[in-house]
Amino acid sequence: MTEQAPHPESRVRLSRRRDAFGQPRLELHWQISRQDVESLQRAQHLVAQELGRLGWGSVQEEEFRCIPPDGITGGFHHMGTTRMHASPREGVVDPDARVHGVKNLYVAGSSVFPTAGFANPTLTIVALTLRLADHLRTRLT
Repeated sequence: MTEQAPHPESRVRLSRRRDAFGQPRLELHWQISRQDVESLQRAQHLVAQELGRLGWGSVQEEEFRCIPPDGITGGFHHMGTTRMHASPREGVVDPDARVHGVKNLYVAGSSVFPTAGFANPTLTIVALTLRLADHLRTRLT
């Protein structure tokens, strides 16, 4: 399990296909870069070296021959679809979680993460939501 570097071609789009209710279906465009694979291989190598040096065991390093590697899957924590960034060219929401260009629309959740680690995101989502609640309270009082 590893974190991916942000990739400008990874995105979610509305499809021309429709669901049973006539709504556009989503299309997921998930890109894995050479950097992602090389980082994973480098991490495996460093762990293998250190475990061997300490005499704690050995690691059979996996060599990936194609990008994306065969059999790779995500962690089912889809994040970053409304990325947070100060610039509207680089993200959907600003640092206060407000959608750029929309006065009264905020997003709370893992979709605002600029990157996503491999671990469960729940505590970070709660922290961002509490931060947004504090921000809104100061604006409304």
